Amino acid sequence: MATELQYQFCDNSSILIINSKGLIRRLYTPFKVQCILPIEKIREGIWVYVEEIRSTPKDEIIYLIHGKEYRHFHFCITVGF
Repeated sequence: MATELQYQFCDNSSILIINSKGLIRRLYTPFKVQCILPIEKIREGIWVYVEEIRSTPKDEIIYLIHGKEYRHFHFCITVGF
């Protein structure tokens, strides 16, 4: 059974992750994510490091990876609670 996670922008160097039971973890950059939707040169299944976290005016989470901005939904975070 997959656990549904929610992500909340905290600041440029950290993100809050909330699981379905309401438990919260704060991850600090750099952290590893796995590509689940291929984008540009990053293929599905590849693990990359998030260097910085940004937020758009519409509160969308953006990851800075290899100096480029990517929307967070292209990636999956594996974290234990």
